[in-house]
Amino acid sequence: MKKRFYLVLTIFSLALINVQAQDGQNSTSGMRFGGKAGINLATLGGTTSYSSYSMKPGLHLGAVLEIPFNDEILLQPEFLISQQGSGGYLNDNLNLWYASIPLMGKYNVWDALYVEAGPQIGVLFAENTNEAYLGENLTVQQNPDFDTNTLDIGINVGAGYELNENLYFQARFNIGFINAIKDVNSKNRVFQISAIYFL
Repeated sequence: MKKRFYLVLTIFSLALINVQAQDGQNSTSGMRFGGKAGINLATLGGTTSYSSYSMKPGLHLGAVLEIPFNDEILLQPEFLISQQGSGGYLNDNLNLWYASIPLMGKYNVWDALYVEAGPQIGVLFAENTNEAYLGENLTVQQNPDFDTNTLDIGINVGAGYELNENLYFQARFNIGFINAIKDVNSKNRVFQISAIYFL
């Protein structure tokens, strides 16, 4: 899993370096690079034969690149480290750490207010399923019927507000399409509140 994480991180870093180099050659492009941080309220969608999931707090941290097409439409690729999971079902908190790449389209609906939507791909690079346990005191890894999915694919919808040329705030909901735990109804559901500082 760590190899996959480092591969994703390397590809994204090289892409950012290339874009920044092109941006330096064309200062009128309007592209902006920034750092992003915020909180997650995460759970896993659905119910199981063991019990239901509950919300757990977490963090996310990363970088963004804003690419304008015109005054109203912008594209914002991001790279985030995101702590997700659930506070229930697995009796101890289930922590799932993803390296995520959202690709957000932003539309300026009024003044400094934006609506956002776009796909997201995530790679699971760390988890604590060997510590968390099921209702029958059986860890996920001890049960051959349970295992985690490395890949997560989903969609984001949300809104943003540009306070000034440097500060941008976001509220977003992520809906995952792939079960975090294989063969168990456990799709990621994450509400995020974020702040971005553009350089």
